[in-house]
Amino acid sequence: MRQMKAALLFLSLGAGMACTSTYDPYYYDDAYYDPYYGAYDAAWSYAWVDPVYSYWYYAIGKVQAMAVDPATAATQLAANASTAFTPSGCATATATGATVNYTFNNCQAAISLTQISGSVEVVLADNQGQLAATANSTDLTINGEPYNLSLQIAGSPPQGDQRKVTVTSNSFSPNRFDSRTSTSTVTWVAGSGCITVDSTSQATKGGLSSTTTVSGYQRCDHQCPTAGMVQVDTSEGTFTATFDGSNTVKVVAPNDDVKTYNLDC
Repeated sequence: MRQMKAALLFLSLGAGMACTSTYDPYYYDDAYYDPYYGAYDAAWSYAWVDPVYSYWYYAIGKVQAMAVDPATAATQLAANASTAFTPSGCATATATGATVNYTFNNCQAAISLTQISGSVEVVLADNQGQLAATANSTDLTINGEPYNLSLQIAGSPPQGDQRKVTVTSNSFSPNRFDSRTSTSTVTWVAGSGCITVDSTSQATKGGLSSTTTVSGYQRCDHQCPTAGMVQVDTSEGTFTATFDGSNTVKVVAPNDDVKTYNLDC
């Protein structure tokens, strides 16, 4: 009789354990890392667009507009490298036509980029009067991790000091994801060092996939994000996170389980 009771108790405990939801860490990580990568996309855009934005749209806005010259803008970016990327001398940039080739050695840039090393090629273009840029990397690392940079930036005409670009990105760290595709709108005030990002991304790792929506993500020069919400939709439910200016973020699972991350800011 005692043996039967023990067996029934074991079965009962086993059934209870089977009902407990266990989620793959990837889903939590997506809510943490995707906003980082969106901030990287925004930071690159800021570094390459802010220095030439006024020149570009002032030129095409004249009554008798002079032709916007991507090669001239590329020359301006190359000359600006020592200001956009610090410390002085960590970055070299050479303009050839409309192409700028950067080589980084442990650099930092505005918003969120730290410990940048490797090579990046940026190609500027005039897309029917709109500023456009395409960037790709070779052997790039950011903040100590390998990083595949692949993005396209499309500018919009200014409204006062307000800057706005649309970014299409396939950028991610292969340590974290197998793939990532993102479309985002990035806005900022000229020269402010602060950005706002709204984005939608699809990412995969192994046999897992997710769609991530970032809304109202706000961050200033190497400070913690002051606002923004993240929603990660998966086959197992929705994971969420909110930024509030602190140096931690809590990712909430569909069963209300919480995982806390320390932010690198």
